[in-house]
Order: sequence, then structure tokens, then C-alpha cells
Amino acid sequence: MKDIVVICPIQNIYDIALEIIEKHQYHNIDVMLGNMSEGVSIAGQAIAAGAKIIVSRGGTYHMIREAYSIPVTEIKVDAYDIIESYEQIDGGVHEIGVVGYSNIIYGFDIIRRLIPERIHMIELHSEVGVDDIIRANMEKGINNYIGDANIIPIVHQLGCQGQVIQSRAETILTAMQEARRILRANKYEKERAQWLVTMTDFIHDGVIAIDREEHITIFNRRAEDIFGVSKEQALGQKISSLIPGSILPEVLESGRAQHSQLQKINNTNITTNRIPIIVDDETTGAVATFQEVTEVQNLERKIRRKLSEKGFVAKYTFDDILYQSKAMESCIDMARKYAAFDTPIHICGSSGVGKELFCQSIHNASPRANGPFVAINCAAISPSLIESELFGYVEGSFTGAGKKGRAGIFELAHEGTLFLDEICELPIDLQSRLLRVLQEKQVMRIGDSKMIPVDVRIITASNRYLGRMIQEGTFRKDLYFRINILTLRIPELSRRKEDILPLAELFIRRYAKKYHKPELALTPDVKMLLLNHDYQGNVRELEGMMEKSVILSSFDNLDQSWLRAPRPSSQEAPAVREEEAAPLTIAPLKDMESEMIQKVLRQTGGNMQESARILGISRTTLWRKLQNQ
Repeated sequence: MKDIVVICPIQNIYDIALEIIEKHQYHNIDVMLGNMSEGVSIAGQAIAAGAKIIVSRGGTYHMIREAYSIPVTEIKVDAYDIIESYEQIDGGVHEIGVVGYSNIIYGFDIIRRLIPERIHMIELHSEVGVDDIIRANMEKGINNYIGDANIIPIVHQLGCQGQVIQSRAETILTAMQEARRILRANKYEKERAQWLVTMTDFIHDGVIAIDREEHITIFNRRAEDIFGVSKEQALGQKISSLIPGSILPEVLESGRAQHSQLQKINNTNITTNRIPIIVDDETTGAVATFQEVTEVQNLERKIRRKLSEKGFVAKYTFDDILYQSKAMESCIDMARKYAAFDTPIHICGSSGVGKELFCQSIHNASPRANGPFVAINCAAISPSLIESELFGYVEGSFTGAGKKGRAGIFELAHEGTLFLDEICELPIDLQSRLLRVLQEKQVMRIGDSKMIPVDVRIITASNRYLGRMIQEGTFRKDLYFRINILTLRIPELSRRKEDILPLAELFIRRYAKKYHKPELALTPDVKMLLLNHDYQGNVRELEGMMEKSVILSSFDNLDQSWLRAPRPSSQEAPAVREEEAAPLTIAPLKDMESEMIQKVLRQTGGNMQESARILGISRTTLWRKLQNQ
């Protein structure tokens, strides 16, 4: 059966409809002949065979529309149809009865002011008892009638004159075109509805939507699983009858969204978002999306595993830092306070003190702990590549660039923490671009013209004194004050001797387990050697010493020649440092003072207070001398 079926109450409409279909090539329209109850029966058969829209006229249209729920298009009776029917009545008639359903007699009512004869409007509500209605009007002297196809045969049987209203090609064509338009609109709406069903059924979240009367209009497969109710049972129900105590009606009434609300359904904890549906400033419905809490947790673990595979996860926390010294306790307390804020942190300290360990701990103690942690050592990357590493690039931006381009570390660290180690090695020409990214929170890839928003917490570290580099013109002052809002100074291992032996024992256990070797015991002599050693490499140096001892299963390698600087023999001339060469040339006192200050600053990792203590001057005096250098 074709999509559109025209049910014609008279032969005239049937013939014209066939001509229109052939002329306009309406291949999706079929035509059948049937009037009133017969037409209703034919329409039912057509619908059962797959017809989607019915077209008919007069009483037949009215009865089909009442009988079935699919769209029914009317071949309307217009003024021209009425005039043509009237002109076919014999002249000299003064009383005319117009008989039919309201959609038929309505047309006559419009133009009866133009007809001189007396017009009587006779409205029908059913095809039953039409002959009695005609007889009653005959007693009033009305013997001429105009009406629909089911009326005129009855009029003739009662001995009266009657004229069937004909329909012109224009009105039939208009009805067909309207049916085709409705068919297209219904198809479009059906496609949209199917898209919506498909999308909601296959997304990971459960989805429930209600209309303004609180009836359920969407209930996807995930909702079926969680609530234990089928879609067929849920659709059309009031939300309160399916889910007692549901909050969606409150959202519908208030028009205010609710996010990340926890609730328990059938012993299952779920997290729910509820959003009002607003059209033209009016709340017309509400929708809820929800997930099981365990699924959210599993997804988070999966994401963290993926990030871990890429190396974008901070492994360490403050609990992983082994210490007994007051100096390290104070440093950790300060770092914990800093972790709560997004303000940039600059970490000072000599090589090997554990700057990245602190950086990862700060990240894991911060609100960004679930975001990525990206670390880059500015000294370990070639100056020609560091720009592309920082900011990324697009396809073809330079020779050797990947075909698909690449995201820079700022994009990779979005909503997380970026650790720029050895920032002192960043080329001066890139420092200005880094400053702009930090200020504008936007990054542009090399070879691109669009800005990409980034939300990144910056932590930097340096083992060189940036204040000196600013004076030398190798580090931008404005960048320094941008990254050095919060300063964290990690003390050298030699300044916290309480930590040396606990760390040594930790490293012995770690490498004994790794290499399947026996754990070595620290003898009093070894402890003395370790405590008196000057650790130029800090914790990293101590770790290397313990690893070597475990591998050799002995502390014999920890002798005076390794732990302490070699003393020259009586036959050997003292070792001459490069800066002490040319002994006959004595530098000016001011230069010697400046050199001594810088040496002490390097030794203390830039700690102004400690440097002033060693030099025997106040911190203010030290600062003034640095400004005058």
C-alpha cells in the first residue's frame, strides 16, 4: 500500500484524482472509491496495509478522522464548488436546503448573501436518520437540496430534487499537496525521534525526560537497567508513579538546574544531573542524566591508567618524603599550604634535593589532583625543539613536523599541573612567549593562527640563582616575578644531617629488593662517614652511593678518597682552580666580594637568610650589595 490514500465519496472526485496523480507523477498516492461507512472500512484496510495519511471529503472525511488516529487531510468545499452546484439547479426554485456535516454547509453559509433564493442550512451529525430529517424539511416546503454524495440518493427516493456537490481539480490537488507535506514533516519528525532514541539508548548515562505535565517522554536503555523498568512500561507514566520522591518535578517547577546530586535507587548509588528544558523563556519539561557511582569511579581509574601510560600522572605524595629534620618538616608544611592555591610556585634548591618529588606531592595535594601532571626539563631539550615541545605545532609548520601536528605540553597539562624544571635554561626569546601564555591563559601552536584556551597550574624550579641571571640579562625580570609569587626552598642534604641515615637505610632496602641482594647493616664507622660527607649531589648522590654498596655487597667503596676531597701530598702542588689561576694578578676587592657572595648563594640554593648568616652580615646588607653588583 502507498503512503497516501485518497478515499473518494463520488466518481467525479475519483476520476479527477487519477488525472492529477498521472499529471504530477505522485507515485506515493493511491485512489479508492468509497462513501461514508464504506469509505471508513476501506480506510481501515488501507491503514492496516501501511497507509500513513488518508485524504477524503465531506462526511466521509469526518467519519474517517473520528475513527482513526493517523493524519486525515480534507478535500475542502470552497465557494467555487458551491456556485457550480447551485447553477445546476432548475430555475424558479425559491427554497433550497443545504444538507451535510458542518464542513460542507459552512461553505454555503459564507456565500448565501450572494444567492437571492432562501437558503436553509441543515447540519448533520450522523448518517443515521437522514431520511427523517429530509421529511421534516419537506413539510416546511423545501423540495430542492444540495449536499454530499450520501444525502442526494435519499432526497431522490423521497421525490425531491437534489444536486451532489462536485469538487474541482484545484481543491483535490491542494488536499494531495497538503498530505504530501504532512508526510514529509512526519518522516522528518520520525527521523529526529529515532536519532534521539538511538543517541539516548547508546550513551553511557541513563536519561529520563518529562513534559510539562510530568509524563515521561524519554526513558533510555541505561535507565531500564538501573530502575528495572522497561521503556514500554515507563513512557507516558507520571514520573512520581514510577519513581516516588523524584526531584524532577521540582526542577520543572523552579526552572533551576541541579548538578552532581547523589541518590540511592534499588540499593545502587547514582550521581544525577537535572536540567530544565526552557523554550521561549518557559519551562516545558525537564531531563535527568545519571550514572552509577561505581562506574564513575571505574572510569576515573581508567583515565588515570591511560594518563599513567603516557607519563602524565604524579606518583608521589608528601607521605613518600622520608625525613626527621626540622628543616624538611618546615619545608613540607609550607608546600602543603601552597598546594591549596593555583598561584605559581618557584622551587629553589641544588641539584638532587628532590624538587620534582615536591612538585608531584604538591599536585596530588591540590584541587587538580585528578588532572594530568606534566613535567619537562628545559635543560634536557634542544633549544631548536623546546618551542614545539612547549606550544605544539600544526601540520607542515616546519621541516620534519608530523602530518597531524602535535599538542604542546600546555595543552597536555590542561586542568592539571605543569612542572618546568631548570627553567633557567629556557632561551631568552622564548621567555616572553611563555610569559604571554601565563598571563592570557591561551596558547597558539607553531604555524597556527588560532588561540587555544588552557587552564594550567605552573610550578617551576631552578638550581641557579635567577636574580643573578636577571642582572646578567639572561632571564626576564617580568617572567621572574610572574613565576616566583610563592617560593619554596628545599634545604640541601648537608644542612639536614638527621635525614641522612634514614634515607640511607631506605635506599639499601630498595636496592636490595630490586637486585635480590642482602640488606647491608650500617656500622658505626659507616654512619660516621655518611654523616661527615659533603653531599654535592644531595639525596641523589646518597642514593647512588647506597645502590653501589648494595651491588658490591659491601661498604668498602665508602672510603676517605670518595667521601672526602683528596688532600695533596707533599710532592704534589695544590690543585689550582680555574678561577684561582694567574696568582700574580689580584682582582679588585669589590669583585672578590661579589664572587664570594655569589659562591655562597649558589651553595645555599639562593637562600638569602642562610647566605647572610654565613657571610656574617644582615639580610638587608646582603640585598643592598646584590643590587650594587
